[in-house]
Formats: sequence, C-alpha cells, structure tokens
Amino acid sequence: MEEVICANCYTPLSPVLSACPGCGDNIIITGEQKNIIDRVQPNCLIHRYDGSDLLEPAFIIKEGKTNLKAATKLKEYAKPITVPKQKTYAFDQNILSAIQSLRNERTASIRRYDQLIQSHWQQLKPYKPKT
Repeated sequence: MEEVICANCYTPLSPVLSACPGCGDNIIITGEQKNIIDRVQPNCLIHRYDGSDLLEPAFIIKEGKTNLKAATKLKEYAKPITVPKQKTYAFDQNILSAIQSLRNERTASIRRYDQLIQSHWQQLKPYKPKT
C-alpha cells in the first residue's frame, strides 16, 4: 500500500500517518473500524473520449442531475473526473474483456500491416535516370 484515501474527507494519505491532515480523524488501516480506502472496486464503465471505442472501469463517487464524478483509479478518488450520465454504463466484465480483446487484435493487425508496408518500402530502389 503506497497510497490510501481518507474515507471521511477523501484526502490522499501515506499509510504511515496516524491521523488524517484533512479532517483530523485517526487512521485505522485494518479491521471493522477501517476508515481508509485502499482500492477502487469498479461499479460502472465510462466512455470519456468522443470518437473512441475505449471503455474504462470506474467507481462512481458522486451523482448529479446530468453528470457524475467517477474515479478510474485510487489516485483520482480525491479529484474525480466528470462524466455525462449518458456516457456511463453498468459494469460488465465480460463486455469490457471482449472489447479490450478486440482492441488488442486491431492493434496487432495494424502493427502487422505497418510492418508489411515497411518491408515493401525497403525494397524500393532509388530512381536513376538513363543516360
């Protein structure tokens, strides 16, 4: 555990601290009284970038009327990103895995085509006018 988040005020903490500098609560790292967040368990999928097919697992921190605040990793918990509700989906590991697999296949195919094109370019010989 390199970084944890105070569950009361969402201040990033070092696990060696005994109290939160943000709210003053004593830090309890284990047990039933644990008052830190040390991992983010995704509960939704978000689509951040227009024109992209990238879905990201995220955790909803706060929900508004049209947007929500979400964290894709622990470090974003204190400063979550804003995502429109219409770009937020229920978390489904099977769909996420399928999309990631297809994206990896596409990347591998593009890399392979780039290598084939490069091999043809390397076969080109400079033009020499006939004298």
